[in-house]
Amino acid sequence: MGKCPCPRCYVQLAEVQDMGKGVDSERRQNTRQPTPRFFRMVDEARKDIFKGFKVSGTRVEGKLGGWSRVPTIVRRYL
Repeated sequence: MGKCPCPRCYVQLAEVQDMGKGVDSERRQNTRQPTPRFFRMVDEARKDIFKGFKVSGTRVEGKLGGWSRVPTIVRRYL
């Protein structure tokens, strides 16, 4: 399980209690920007999944990290 409930922002699970407050709005302004490294890590995780490694295993989790990245790409921005 990742540290963030949302793959789009950096709000962490411990900060969910502030939802709806002014500080929450400020935190959600800092959104993630996809980078080539992000796409590379997601591609590597996807390859490992198709090779048969578990999504919740240490190999795939190590590549996706604790930031709630998901091994899917809907649209490439770069």
